[in-house]
Amino acid sequence: MQLTNVQAKYRRPRSMNKKFTRILITGCTGFLGRQVTQEFLSRGYFVRGTTRTPKENHDTVLADFSAGDAFELRALDLTSEKGWKDAMQGIDAVIHTASPFSAYEPKDEMELIRPAKDGTLLVLKTAYDSGIRKFVITSSTAAISGATPTSKNQTYDETFWTDLSGDVSAYTKSKTLAEKAAREFAAQYPDVSLTTVNPNVIFGPLHSGRAGTSLRIIESIVKSSYPGFPKISFAPVDVRDVAWMHAEALERDELDGERLMMASTPITMPQIARILKAHGYKVRTGALPNVLVRLMAFFIKEAKLVTRGLGTTNHYDCSNTIEKTGWKSTTHEEMIVSAAESLGYQ
Repeated sequence: MQLTNVQAKYRRPRSMNKKFTRILITGCTGFLGRQVTQEFLSRGYFVRGTTRTPKENHDTVLADFSAGDAFELRALDLTSEKGWKDAMQGIDAVIHTASPFSAYEPKDEMELIRPAKDGTLLVLKTAYDSGIRKFVITSSTAAISGATPTSKNQTYDETFWTDLSGDVSAYTKSKTLAEKAAREFAAQYPDVSLTTVNPNVIFGPLHSGRAGTSLRIIESIVKSSYPGFPKISFAPVDVRDVAWMHAEALERDELDGERLMMASTPITMPQIARILKAHGYKVRTGALPNVLVRLMAFFIKEAKLVTRGLGTTNHYDCSNTIEKTGWKSTTHEEMIVSAAESLGYQ
């Protein structure tokens, strides 16, 4: 299933950057990775994708894109050096989307931190040693606003960094440490061009494959047997917008070094439920009291992670990204309903 971008009206014509015609995309079978891969294939690039999917299942993945010789796969892992040097041969630029994401707090935070930070450095160092100098890395607003806010309505821009001395999740630590490591690496080598894309929670349609962790938010609302939902907020962005931003970051030299934060206006889980209900979904739309959610956290591991966001709303000033790229966020309605439809819920 391949879905076209609903916002072509404001986008520049898609055209391959003549300097970087052959690219490597890590994590190409993830929720975001598949849309990033589709975006670059649609612009005429040769894409070599890395995935943890076993080689015997690669034909199924390749069939999802029908790109012929323009797309090939390598089975690689961020926790092992094996195969990465060979994968970099003949590649002009690297798009690094791969990073672990969990719906709950792991017992050992290094389960997320090690592959995120060390894996990013493995990709950068191996690519650099292979002569590659152009990189676009998927980071997150978790690296910007990940600590528990000291005020209920903090506004963040791209200059903020998460304070890791605060109350932060393992995922937040992993994204913050990974981006800092990448930028420190780039600072050591003046010939490196590195741009990060920092999205908030990503909604929008599933290109193919299985739903990622972020779409489980939509799935949990549609399938929930609970009487309501926590009053936590997100500032979601559409997966197609984020994929487009990765391609723009590669193609436009003026974006080198930028931190392209992507977020929309805040929306709560009950508000998301009301949008789905307005489109015919039989969902509950009530809000659960904060005290009940905190009680549930003792018994439900996913609820424990949610409690960090109770009673706070983060706002994001994306004017830098908007001014430099022309990005206009897809509406909440479109990104939420398209996500539910792509998951097979009607």
